Amino acid sequence: MDTRHDFEGYIERLYQQHSREWAYPADDPAAFRRWQRRARRGLLKLLTMEHRERAPLNLRRQVVEETADYTRERLYYDTLPGITVPAYLLIPKGIRLPAPAVLCPPGHGEGMNQVLDESPGIYHEYPRELARRGMVALIPEHVGFGERLGEPGNDRHANHLYNYLVLNLLGESQQGLFIWELMRALDVLEGLSEVITSRIGCYGLSLGGETTLLLSAADTRVKVACVSGFLTSYKSCFLDMAHCGCGYSFGMLRYFEMVDLAALIAPRPLLLESATEDPIFYIEPVPKSAIFQ
Repeated sequence: MDTRHDFEGYIERLYQQHSREWAYPADDPAAFRRWQRRARRGLLKLLTMEHRERAPLNLRRQVVEETADYTRERLYYDTLPGITVPAYLLIPKGIRLPAPAVLCPPGHGEGMNQVLDESPGIYHEYPRELARRGMVALIPEHVGFGERLGEPGNDRHANHLYNYLVLNLLGESQQGLFIWELMRALDVLEGLSEVITSRIGCYGLSLGGETTLLLSAADTRVKVACVSGFLTSYKSCFLDMAHCGCGYSFGMLRYFEMVDLAALIAPRPLLLESATEDPIFYIEPVPKSAIFQ
């Protein structure tokens, strides 16, 4: 008896019976606005935000580079008691400040230094280009990546897979921690004299695209969002193949598909960048009509 496909069938039945319980209503604008309010509260609960303790930011700033186009600063700020985030801040030159700002969460890779300095590469140093175009850019380090990874052989726990597992064990969410820290990054931007606080956007690739989607759905302080190389559907992508645990949020698909998270951003502008030959985040499952109707 061949039982190899039994579990696949079980997952399909689970999906059919228990998915998208909070799908957005498409035909009634008033119902849609009510749905947004309820669904946003539900999303914050899914991300275990109620357990987070807001610590003073205790922002520290140091200039580390001057170019003809911008000043680069090294920042440190606190997101939770005992938790400090390093980040880079690019402040454009040759324009009148304050200026619009863009939060640039890193993808699944080597962290903020890769996003800022890798050339050539997938990021194309895009925060530097934003600064050249007159925008303040903030590039924070995700917990478990880059400079928050820990030294091999010295801090074996400081990696994102370990974080995902133990936070689940303790009833919290690594995705929730990512989004909480990005919310605190918005707090940082709102406190800077160089930033127009009503004109803050978020732009990320891959894991950075995922966190951009979740942050922009959860926090209306993000006035414009660009999700690059991520938005597809949980069914076609995450149920089709195994990804790193840091991309999963407990219970998310039971309540939301990605298109529902995108709907939480409306009517704020949302730009989607997807590749027709992306082997992981397929472009086909999300037709334009599903998002822009």
